Amino acid sequence: FFRGFLFLNTMPTLACDRDVLYGLMGQTFTEEEFDELCFQFGVELDEVTSERQMAAKEQKKLDKQKLLEYSDVPIYKIDLPANRYDLLSVESFAVALQVFMEKIPPPVYKLVGKQHVMKVSKSVESVRPYVVCAVLRNMKFTKASYDSFIDLQDKLHQNLCRKRTLVSVGTHDLDTIEGPFKYDAVPRKDIDFVPLKETETLNGENFIEHYKKDLRLCKYLHMIEKEPNFPLIRDQSDVVMSLPPIINSAHSAITLDTKNVFIEATAVDEYKAIVCVNQIIAAFSYYCEDQFTIEPVLVQYEGGREVVTPDLSIREMECKVDWMNTSIGIDWTAEDMAKSLTKMLLTAEVKDPNTIKVQIPPTRSDILHEVDVMEDVAIAYGYDNIVKKAPATLSAGKQCQYGKLTHMVRLEFAQAGYNEALTLSLASYDDCFIRLRKEKDTSVAVSIANPQTPEFQMVRISLLPGLLKSIFSSIATPVPIKLFEVSDVVLKDTAKDTGTRNERHAAAVYCNTTSALDSIHGLMDHILHMLDCKPASKENPDGYTITPSEDATFFSGRQAQVFVKGQKVGIFGIIHPQVLKGFGITMPVTAMEINLQAFV
Repeated sequence: FFRGFLFLNTMPTLACDRDVLYGLMGQTFTEEEFDELCFQFGVELDEVTSERQMAAKEQKKLDKQKLLEYSDVPIYKIDLPANRYDLLSVESFAVALQVFMEKIPPPVYKLVGKQHVMKVSKSVESVRPYVVCAVLRNMKFTKASYDSFIDLQDKLHQNLCRKRTLVSVGTHDLDTIEGPFKYDAVPRKDIDFVPLKETETLNGENFIEHYKKDLRLCKYLHMIEKEPNFPLIRDQSDVVMSLPPIINSAHSAITLDTKNVFIEATAVDEYKAIVCVNQIIAAFSYYCEDQFTIEPVLVQYEGGREVVTPDLSIREMECKVDWMNTSIGIDWTAEDMAKSLTKMLLTAEVKDPNTIKVQIPPTRSDILHEVDVMEDVAIAYGYDNIVKKAPATLSAGKQCQYGKLTHMVRLEFAQAGYNEALTLSLASYDDCFIRLRKEKDTSVAVSIANPQTPEFQMVRISLLPGLLKSIFSSIATPVPIKLFEVSDVVLKDTAKDTGTRNERHAAAVYCNTTSALDSIHGLMDHILHMLDCKPASKENPDGYTITPSEDATFFSGRQAQVFVKGQKVGIFGIIHPQVLKGFGITMPVTAMEINLQAFV
């Protein structure tokens, strides 16, 4: 249990047996040489220990005789980038280092041989609607590789699969089962099978109660315990292979004698399942008789959709040479960059003197943008080889405009007697739309894929929901409650490279036994005056104007909007009673919000 991945904060740490790693690489190093190799590759050898040392540290009462039972072979703990799922096993890490050292070419993963079939019923749509499968043929397991195989699944479950909430993986001895396979939801009373590491048949009716006593698996039961039907993976003869996301069947369990492995990943997020399966087959197709070959599985969904898995397609991305040179601080040609990327498990070709076309293998799910390719070019070039030089233009540092403006506005709010609140950037659709009496509009809101909680479904588009929730939480404090916040909101914007834009907003709320429209109006005027924006007149046509508005969040006839140079920059008024009821507030609230972008 000492080997595998340790997740300390957000940095995954690969803990691997030194001799196993060196055996896979076909080369040995001194500790100093390996430390330097790790640095050059962009990772860090964090600690060198052993099972004996860790046991002595964790179990201080062990006597010397017991300690001698633990191995003293060095274990390397290597800090890895959090997004490099392709390095999450000693096998894939060893291959990556050999490619980096230019001892072997980057692996090419191929689909070969028989196409297996997995049939998916509509009955699983409410539980885990997707499944991704693959087959590894003619593998040779050793005790070390078997432990690594199981360990990688566990760590992917904790990391990429978010504790099985997004994806759960099952692996099976293909020689004990027969396709075509099926994935459907079955009534509890009709389920009978022997789970992994059990000896007696378990019925679906008492499945939940049985595993509530299991300290390792009980934390996953909440995902299915309220479902009348449980999802099952079965073979042609209705032999149960697994009950995802909890446990596999003992019938198809993997052993050291297993030669052919069937992999299935059930998921609520199909993309995450594809990435997860790709990492497993990339690491362990190394042990196949025909290395890096995988047999495909045709997944047939009820309704007509068919998908061949795993998805080993190559993505392409064009990158600009001059931009990468400027970003890193080097002067490489397109040919140099294309050649160097081979060391980073990528392949590239020169399109023109300023453009390279990069081919991204299925294992490199971390490559999302040109900046990720630029980082790999920098690693291949060598951080130590980047020459330090003074900037071409010398200047004195100063506070950026947004930062300076934000600080000034915060001071004005504070001096007006308001307390600063720092609310969450993520919010729910209900908070940002329904409770504000607005229609849900996903054309402006940046949504969160697969949110872990209904409280975090999108990035906020206004500061008011957070402040109203803060009032609810502070309702026991003496009135008036006067809060403000100056922070960013995020909106969709197709004109931007990221598809979104940030806007710096300022908002304030005033809660008392009576409304205070005059106070908030005065505060808005004061902030605008501080921003050197005076009321519009014949002499000052570029000043601000205040006109009536009809925003559903505010009380009709008790609200107004602010325009500067014909552009709406703010709104203030008395919050509508239905909005207050939605947030659980029992006293009147008056609020304002202004977009500071127009004043930078």
